[in-house]
Amino acid sequence: MYHSLIKRRIREQGLLHSVMLELTYACNLDCFFCYNDREARGEPLTPEQYHQLFDDLTAMNVMFITFTGGEPLLYPRFFELGRAARERGFAIRIKTNGHAVRGATAQRLRDEINPMLVEMSLHGATAHTHDRQTRVAGSFDRLMQNIREMQDLGLRPGLVSTPTAWNEKELEAMYELARTLGLPLRFQGPVGPRDNGDQSPLAIQPSPASWDWLKELGKRYRQPPHATAFVPPEHETGHEEEPETTWCGAGSEEILVDPFGNVFPCLHLRWPAGNLHEQGIRDIWERARAFPAARELSVQTADQMRDKKPSQLGAPLFCPGLALKGCGGCESC
Repeated sequence: MYHSLIKRRIREQGLLHSVMLELTYACNLDCFFCYNDREARGEPLTPEQYHQLFDDLTAMNVMFITFTGGEPLLYPRFFELGRAARERGFAIRIKTNGHAVRGATAQRLRDEINPMLVEMSLHGATAHTHDRQTRVAGSFDRLMQNIREMQDLGLRPGLVSTPTAWNEKELEAMYELARTLGLPLRFQGPVGPRDNGDQSPLAIQPSPASWDWLKELGKRYRQPPHATAFVPPEHETGHEEEPETTWCGAGSEEILVDPFGNVFPCLHLRWPAGNLHEQGIRDIWERARAFPAARELSVQTADQMRDKKPSQLGAPLFCPGLALKGCGGCESC
């Protein structure tokens, strides 16, 4: 209902529904394929500007706020912003590596923000594989401890992972681990280049066969992998849908704001739409050319993919944003 009707109406009416806030690019882990450009520089938004942004988004009837990074908990006034978002009634999601969600921090997260989801990255079913990706020894064991503590506190943790050459032999074990923990697990991907153009993360793309295996596992565990890039609806649902529902969604109902106030259509399609140091979010949403251009690109991509099997970087999907980063076009086009 939500995806088939409500989100379709949101797109048709040009409503802003969700905002992802990259609060900082600082991180307490050092993940090999992280897409962030840690050398990016700019004038950070002030807490007062975030408060104004929340007021404007409230007036625009935006529903979701997602705090991410880098590691959002490293933002010095994270809890102030979390409380402000909660007081305004947003449904709050937090994307974190989970390394710091323990003790007093976990308790404050529950008491002051109470997010609908705390989604944490899982990079393998074993400490060896997970820690190889994070490049921090002990990060897997700490994540497992933190998850149990979060559950005892009544927080709502979830897991997200990206298939890689390092974890592709553990995909089933990762689903089983999530089942044992009683947590949802979704897979996304593929691995992309960093925002500064560095292509080195592409060295650990998994084999194409891993994506087929992942699809079968998703059916078995009733948690189908979620592609962040475009997949034709017939491949997702098994039946035809009307053309307008085949957008990947770039520039339609969710936008991205980086730590320096730059606004973009989506995570991979970083076309500058405006900057919150210079304009309000409503003005950017209603006037920026980047959003209709992103929607047009999304629709064009959907038209090109119709009746074709997409493939990009070995994965059964296609992201126009990744293609513009030099990651190739659809092999079926």
